[in-house]
Amino acid sequence: MILRFLAVAFLAAALPAAAQSVPAANYSDIWYNASESGWGVTFTQHTDNNVEAVWYTYDPRAADTSNPANFKPLWIVMPGGTWTSPTIFTGDVYVTTGTPFAQAWNPTLFGLTKVGTFTFSFQSAGAATFQYNIAPPGNLASTDPAFGLPAFSGSKSITRQQF
Repeated sequence: MILRFLAVAFLAAALPAAAQSVPAANYSDIWYNASESGWGVTFTQHTDNNVEAVWYTYDPRAADTSNPANFKPLWIVMPGGTWTSPTIFTGDVYVTTGTPFAQAWNPTLFGLTKVGTFTFSFQSAGAATFQYNIAPPGNLASTDPAFGLPAFSGSKSITRQQF
């Protein structure tokens, strides 16, 4: 009898923690900071409320050879995560490599490395805070897409792109 009570008590405590919150709105859009031209986030929320996000920024490892003051693009992707409240979504993020769009698919070029987390905190349908924590694992092979990527973290205010 005590064992049954403990099992029920455990499930009663664990089930709410396992359940995700329902988002307050659909936040799918392109988000950016108007005072920081050149980077942004695409946030795609599906009908099942799963989210994919891509942060397109510049790679601190790769100066553009045509203009050393510029850097090459870097996309950091979040293929899913969890709604921890109706206005907060968090998930693991990855750096990837692959076949360029204009070439035939070559699966040997695909690379994927977890490098940290993103958290989006929505204050309204048009304003949010984007938090990023990038900390690649150590001892990566030089062929790994995250090789040499420095650790960095921060928080930025973002708004929906107006067209």
